[in-house]
Amino acid sequence: MLHAAPFAARPSPDGELMDALDDNPFARLPVPRPVDRYAYVTEHCRGKRVLDLGAYDETEVEREQHSSWRWLHAEIAAVAKEVLGVDASPKLKGLGSVVTSAGTRIVYGKVEYLDDILAEFQPDVIVAGELIEHTQDTLGWLSRVAEQQPGTRIIATTPNTTSVINVLLALLRREIAHPDHIQVYSFRTLRTLASRVPMGTLTVLPYYYNRHLFYNRVPRWASSIVTFADVLVMRPLQWLFPLLSTGLILDGVLGSVVTVTTHQQAAPAQRGS
Repeated sequence: MLHAAPFAARPSPDGELMDALDDNPFARLPVPRPVDRYAYVTEHCRGKRVLDLGAYDETEVEREQHSSWRWLHAEIAAVAKEVLGVDASPKLKGLGSVVTSAGTRIVYGKVEYLDDILAEFQPDVIVAGELIEHTQDTLGWLSRVAEQQPGTRIIATTPNTTSVINVLLALLRREIAHPDHIQVYSFRTLRTLASRVPMGTLTVLPYYYNRHLFYNRVPRWASSIVTFADVLVMRPLQWLFPLLSTGLILDGVLGSVVTVTTHQQAAPAQRGS
């Protein structure tokens, strides 16, 4: 998992993106239907040079998982032209880099110090999977990357603050959150973040709960219950009420004039296309 130290973000246009939304809390938001996070990210990495931030998944690298386990980094590697992973895991610091089972290399690095890596690798797409909720100055490091790589596509995924699981747990005075999370995003706040980087041709869309993440937390005999609960309850609920979806995907072009799109199939213009 990448960790970031704070630094001052550069000034950037304010309010461009939020003009597309009605500030009235009762206004209907243009939230599209949810998608599969893995399928969406991999499809937009196909044939591209991809820089995968926060790529070192210790649960994948260090211990055997359920047969249904999906590792986003490996799925990107299967379709991309070339992939370089970057991560600040302490277990990488001494090694410098590791070669993965997917045949890729993950190097040690921090998000606020990507200048040399970006200059050398020159990615078409930057992926930040389940990362921005961990970093101390998300706006700062995204702004710095935008300065160095204008026109590069970025796809960031993050948990959704209004997910159905958290809404239900709130009724019981409980909350689900990773101990390393220091912020959580909603549909509105993720768009605000993007406007201040800035990003262009922006799409924000929800993604479905991934049941494979839950299988190892229950006895093997209960796996079928998890599957049925997802297929019969969770997926239909998220489709009907997209703001209850598990997470959000931010897909945009760094350093561009902001153009908002709400259609989930919209593809931003990007470097190398």
